Amino acid sequence: SILWTMASQAEGQLRASAMLVISMAAGADPKIVDSAYRLQNLYDAGLGDYTEEHSDWKTARSAACALQRVARAKVDPSSAKYIILDLITERLVAVARGDWCDDTNEEDTNSWFCAAEQAINAIFTISPAPEKVSMEILLGHQAGIFGSQEELPHNSSAHSLRLSRFFFVLGHIALKLLIYTEVLSSSVRRANAAKTVKKQESASSGKQDNGSDGESKEGSDEEEDDAIEAELGIAAQAEAETERTVADISENEIVGRGMVSLFTPMLLRVVANEEGTYSSPVLMQSATLALCKCMCISKSFCEKHLPLLFSVLAKAPNDDQDLRANVVIALGDLAFRFPNEVEPYTPKIYACLRDKSTRVRRHTLMVLTHLILNDMVKVKGNVCEIALCLQDQEPRIRDMARLLFHELSKRTNSPIYNLLPDIVSQLSQLNLKQEVFREIMLFLLSFIKKERQNEMLMDKLIQRFPKCTSINQKADLAYCIAQLKINDKCIECLNDSFKLYKDALYDEDVLKNFMSVLSKSKKNTKLDTKDALEELEAKLNEHAAAGIENVNASKKAARAKTRAAKRMARKKEWEESDEEEEMSEDESEREDLEFGDEENQPENRRAAPRVADKAVKSRSGRSTRPRRGVLS
Repeated sequence: SILWTMASQAEGQLRASAMLVISMAAGADPKIVDSAYRLQNLYDAGLGDYTEEHSDWKTARSAACALQRVARAKVDPSSAKYIILDLITERLVAVARGDWCDDTNEEDTNSWFCAAEQAINAIFTISPAPEKVSMEILLGHQAGIFGSQEELPHNSSAHSLRLSRFFFVLGHIALKLLIYTEVLSSSVRRANAAKTVKKQESASSGKQDNGSDGESKEGSDEEEDDAIEAELGIAAQAEAETERTVADISENEIVGRGMVSLFTPMLLRVVANEEGTYSSPVLMQSATLALCKCMCISKSFCEKHLPLLFSVLAKAPNDDQDLRANVVIALGDLAFRFPNEVEPYTPKIYACLRDKSTRVRRHTLMVLTHLILNDMVKVKGNVCEIALCLQDQEPRIRDMARLLFHELSKRTNSPIYNLLPDIVSQLSQLNLKQEVFREIMLFLLSFIKKERQNEMLMDKLIQRFPKCTSINQKADLAYCIAQLKINDKCIECLNDSFKLYKDALYDEDVLKNFMSVLSKSKKNTKLDTKDALEELEAKLNEHAAAGIENVNASKKAARAKTRAAKRMARKKEWEESDEEEEMSEDESEREDLEFGDEENQPENRRAAPRVADKAVKSRSGRSTRPRRGVLS
């Protein structure tokens, strides 16, 4: 066909695009590639000499995607399909090993990652023994990085791009081994179930044939039933044993005793990077992703290295948003697979919603949305972080946060109503701008529809007034109360709990919100509490006026106290300066008396009484210099 001609004869992007369309068509109809002739065409066009010479990773990736639609090969050396699949597997191994990569070009390695991932997927689809092929790939990477076994002790360094490719392949092979083990387990269970059904059908057909023989064979029928039940018990026991074996393989074999476990110490050392030896971003991203994939396999391995993973997340450079985004996505997978182990670290996942990178925040919110809607993580205690996303600068983050709250509002247990007190408490402690807080609460309070919820929420908000530490927090609470739907019980609650919020009525914003509640209540013709409304309005006006007077008086007293304190400070300062000047004068006069010239001693003796008399006068307060500030 035209597509096969273009895929085999075209060059560059056109060749890769044609192969991509063929792989997409194979997804709808595997017969397009699942034959010896088509596989030969696929081998020549997608994995042949052209792909190797030009390092055309896009074409190789598309060919590997198409091969994933082919059934697993049966070992038959005489079969043409088996022979061509064996050749294809060799080329896929070369792709996975990165034999055609350019170590001097980082972009070439970045393009290789997708091709290697699909090549490994194709190997686990078509190969009759993918675990052996995987070992061949890992050993090939080891030889390419460190050399042969003889050269290994002498090589103390490795190329960062080669090491990056090796870690990527290591993590992906570990994950595919887990999937392959589960596929084999499912095949065994299906085979055992089919075998049991077949025996049951043969036994039931035998009973129908012997039904005309009378009561003489009732004993033998009962014995057959007992035998079937015993066999069913054996089948159930065998199935349980299979599940235990698979669990042991995934928990202890793949990353504990298998080929992958030989390289995990080196992987952990690179990820930790305690001495800062590894500075390549590609290497750190590849190693961290490989660690996350290994952690998805074993519960004990995951629990042991979760602190290291969060340490990497905390220490990641600000400009390496790819690393942080990858770790967040991996944490979502880990939380889905091992929720109990990840649960203590949930607040650290929520903290990523405040990351400087828009991409990291978006990925974090996406992960948390899936986990919350699937009941895999707890919302209470951290929901404030999601509420802040309603005012994020990125529109997609705002829309995703709104979507999450809309989905939560559809649940029967009213999660938003239960979370609102926690949200109000945490948001009020963050010193947000008033308009930000109120826009968030206006959106969330719109989900409170039931009258009983409005009544209970109003009571909870009023009870929080004495716990507020600033008038702004009280104003925010009053705003939330003003957004609720008011009924008779709400008015009664406002009257009964008046003493809790009366001290805040001096504030114009607080009073305005409570007056808004009154105005809405008066417009509601269903309310039968006209007297209660008038009483509440009178109390609001009275305590608001009294509160304003008290505030003004306290402000005036504070200003007067401040002025008096300033006057006293100035007076004390001047007195101290006067004493220092007098002391300095006395000291200078004493020095004149003690160290005068010997020739003028008689004259000094005559002057001494006058100096002493002057010092006595200055000490007694009869100084000729007026004191400053006494009359001021």
